[in-house]
Amino acid sequence: CYLHPFEKQITAFTVLQKSFYIYAGDSFGNVSLFKLDLGQRCLVDLPYCIPFAESYGSTANGGNGVDVAFVSPQPLAESNRLLIIFRDGVMTLWDIKASRVVFVSGRTTQQQSHQEEKNVTSSCWACSKGSKVAIGYDSGDIYLWAIPDIFSAENSSSSSNPNLPLQRLNLGYKLDKVPIISLRWVPSDGKSGRLYINGFSEHAYLYQVLILNEESESRIVKMVLPITEACQGMEFVTGLSDPNKQRQTVLVLLLKSGQICLYDDSEIERYLLQSQSRSPPTLPSHSFVKQPYGDSGINVAKFYTSDRTATANEDYFSTLASKYPWLLSMKDKGQISASLSNIHKTRNLYITGHMDGTISFWDASCPLLLQIFMIKQQHEDNTSSRARITSLQFDMSSSILISGDQGGTVRVITFKKDSSDNILSILQGKQGDNYDARSIKLKGAVTSTSMISNSKHFAVGTEKGIVSVIKVDDATILYQKQLECRVSGGIASLQFELYSHNGYDKDLLIVGMEDSSICILEEETGKLLNANPVQTNRPTRALLLQTLELSPNEAPGSDNHDTALRESLLLLCTEDAIRLFSLSHAIQGMKKITNKKKLNGSCCFVSVIHGASSEIGIVLVFSNGKVETR
Repeated sequence: CYLHPFEKQITAFTVLQKSFYIYAGDSFGNVSLFKLDLGQRCLVDLPYCIPFAESYGSTANGGNGVDVAFVSPQPLAESNRLLIIFRDGVMTLWDIKASRVVFVSGRTTQQQSHQEEKNVTSSCWACSKGSKVAIGYDSGDIYLWAIPDIFSAENSSSSSNPNLPLQRLNLGYKLDKVPIISLRWVPSDGKSGRLYINGFSEHAYLYQVLILNEESESRIVKMVLPITEACQGMEFVTGLSDPNKQRQTVLVLLLKSGQICLYDDSEIERYLLQSQSRSPPTLPSHSFVKQPYGDSGINVAKFYTSDRTATANEDYFSTLASKYPWLLSMKDKGQISASLSNIHKTRNLYITGHMDGTISFWDASCPLLLQIFMIKQQHEDNTSSRARITSLQFDMSSSILISGDQGGTVRVITFKKDSSDNILSILQGKQGDNYDARSIKLKGAVTSTSMISNSKHFAVGTEKGIVSVIKVDDATILYQKQLECRVSGGIASLQFELYSHNGYDKDLLIVGMEDSSICILEEETGKLLNANPVQTNRPTRALLLQTLELSPNEAPGSDNHDTALRESLLLLCTEDAIRLFSLSHAIQGMKKITNKKKLNGSCCFVSVIHGASSEIGIVLVFSNGKVETR
């Protein structure tokens, strides 16, 4: 990521196509030129600049700058001429090589008119040869202005009065003073084109498309796009369909609700042409994009790596890239095809639990996540469960997914490894063919889950302070344990641990309470081993409790400090501090802090990271947005 500092507010921005040059207009009326340096991967300031005083003219608003609202190279003269449109409606055609103004227009809209002032809100070229520009204003006006093209004389005598527009388009926006927030022009047969107009305000909106004849002011043929809500942005994208077929141009509309609506541009063109004949036109069809990141909010997530030592090669990423669906497709391709084996082939697996009860599996091997499949959990009566997912565990070796939700339901889904069917069809099929599902209802919302790979049971904690150890095969409770919390709160963390001491092994279940109390249970029976839980001096919200595995080749030491480092430790992270406890002392009910670090700020999230060797680190995220790695 590269950040280029710019002292002024950028109000207009354009890239010179098929080049590395960028024009930027600012709030003082100046236009600057940048170049992308691919070698250094940065933007370079070029000495070429178009000052406001020279481009705007001698009547430069008393010396005060005016925002640049639009800047664009002129068609057929991209490297020689630049059109600059200021916020007040004044437009200048600038000769780049001669560094001078060759044409000025639009002063009537502000300086020579006693009508209501209006500001430019959008603009676009309205012909293929650069002789006409469309400008939209905040008053709802849309004007077409004549601009001397590259074949005209420098001072352009083509227009009798350059301060008067060629044409005013009365399309209904001005009546309600709906600002024209965006304009796009698409060429058609060389003699005409289509102008796409988007008007939007807090109280009204209107989206229209009309045919413009480049040579004459013929009768306007228009259509109103039947969108059900305001459009906040539009763009044209080409090549969204099957790459083996003819290229397709799609109109992409960003609606106020955040949805993305797609129209086939050829259908819009066909409608406008049929409107000129006697045959009744058919309204263009539209579709909505299935956005991979636009669904219900994520409440919990887990990240799994299949092989830490494996290095990615070009073949792997080439295969991965071929799996990506077309992001904006006019055709409903249904669910993404993904067999169960794809989970085990995934280097980085990311699982997200959502606010609406869905669970998504993602291939996180590349920065752009690829959704493998999604689970919509259901009740026994086949009705959809929309309870918020609060905890997730997945065992890649046994293909078992454990989930807990806000309603206290725990689900165990075991996928059959030998199935090559589409997982999405598996989840819609009959139970028993490709997967087994079990569920159990607990008291209180699920706050934590834990399991060991290929284990026959797993642990669940709830907001009521109850720890339940449940069998994987039939989702029945092995035992439950009620733990007391100093303040209202439940189980924050659960972890199974094999504790070895003096040649004796003990299977433990380490429980972290939300008030930062630490209880240690015997895994098989649930017996509380430390009658006096290890606690912080005062209740504080626990964010993470985890045992730290030490490297077996740790060099032995003779002093007490080294001895403390070699024994198993408990890492407790709270909102205000990081603490390391001795596990052996915690089992005995003794609080022995081997290290404590006070945090500068309120921490809201903690995660443990492992280095290539034996290093262990933690990532801290603070409420003010700061991120620390220790």
